[in-house]
Amino acid sequence: MLFHPVEFYQHLLASAPLPTKALTQGLIWGAGDLAAQSREGSGEAPALRRTASFFATGVGSGALWTTYYDAADALVSPLPGGALEHTAVSLALEQAVWCPIVFALYQIPASVLTNGGAPSDVPAAVRRQLVPMLGANLRIWTPANVVIYNVPLQWRVLASNCVDLVWGYVCASFAADACEPGDEECIVDAADALATPVGSRRPALVRRGRGLPRLMRTRAARVWLSPGEGVSRSPRL
Repeated sequence: MLFHPVEFYQHLLASAPLPTKALTQGLIWGAGDLAAQSREGSGEAPALRRTASFFATGVGSGALWTTYYDAADALVSPLPGGALEHTAVSLALEQAVWCPIVFALYQIPASVLTNGGAPSDVPAAVRRQLVPMLGANLRIWTPANVVIYNVPLQWRVLASNCVDLVWGYVCASFAADACEPGDEECIVDAADALATPVGSRRPALVRRGRGLPRLMRTRAARVWLSPGEGVSRSPRL
């Protein structure tokens, strides 16, 4: 008898939806971190403690997003209108209500604590990061959410994480183009874009080096057109 992974996963979604979705997100976040470490190319063994931290944070985030998607669907589905109206309401509800809550109470604190910060550091981090994160969420996730809110409810957490993982690779590849050959600090910072890209819902990975500002300046110098070449294009990192 052949093993059908999709059917098996559907069975898990039906029999144990919350742990299945939460563990799926944890595994995807852990895999994303392992991919980031592989891209760093240090030749050292993977930092499994760091990966375990991403996995654990992903499990918690998966449980939160599963609960939210279920609650939002129960709230939006009975409303009048069709798919277009329901999608618009879902987008507004996520951006205006849910994201401020989950960013301020979970994602930003998780980033602080994952990077060795103290609980007393969390309030300042929330004040500093919440508005930029909401702006990035609006720009980056709105097009993706149009698709996510039109897939079956049981697949939305997985769809969201697939988007996040693909976005991470796009950001990492984009950032890596800015690095000069042999610039190890810059390359490591580009690898961090894979672990926690701008707009990602994974916890941010903080490094104390100076490579990221240099990477941004270098990439900006390559992407912006000179005055004689037309309209400039701002880099998206």
